[in-house]
Amino acid sequence: RIVIGNWNTPLIDATWHYRLYPDAATNAWYSEAVKYVSENGIMSGYQNGLFGTSDSIKRQDFLVMLARLDGVNLNNYKYKSSFPDVVRNSYYEAAVNWGAQKGIVTGYQNGKFGVGDKVTREQIVTFLYRYADYKGYDSDYSSNRENVVSRQYKDYKNVSGFAKQPILWAIEKGVISGKTSTTIVPQGNAQRCEVAKIMYNIYLNDIFK
Repeated sequence: RIVIGNWNTPLIDATWHYRLYPDAATNAWYSEAVKYVSENGIMSGYQNGLFGTSDSIKRQDFLVMLARLDGVNLNNYKYKSSFPDVVRNSYYEAAVNWGAQKGIVTGYQNGKFGVGDKVTREQIVTFLYRYADYKGYDSDYSSNRENVVSRQYKDYKNVSGFAKQPILWAIEKGVISGKTSTTIVPQGNAQRCEVAKIMYNIYLNDIFK
């Protein structure tokens, strides 16, 4: 605690910088995003006090985060899952069940959800696109968007068929802007700091309103 008095009044108008997590730098490109997701209960740090900025996220964990963003009462979705690899009474069971019932997730062709698999960038965008559709949010994008994206991002051709519309929507709406200025890296794993930035972009651009 810092006491502000006549001897240090300049602190009243000072700009304060603080770290929520030791591994999240206050001047990093993701700093405001990490602050946003933490203060709004969408993401949280580890028990060791770290945020895990560069760690990958698993598929079930992203569904938990999306459910937190939605504010859904997951008590209504605590039942046996249709996915054989979803563990009964696990921390993620209700979130995955909610996502499946609302058409946000469909699982793999083998019938499994893919618990434990690292979620890819194109999967994240697809989940968000389906969520927007389920909620009745704007899921449209301009007719020439594919031409624009294919010219700017040299690896757009690598985007899976199921993710092409979600990717075009996400880029136009400002959900993502690419891994770099010329790449999307659709099958790459998203880091926790990147997911925080995606959630923050959704907030900044009023996408889910």
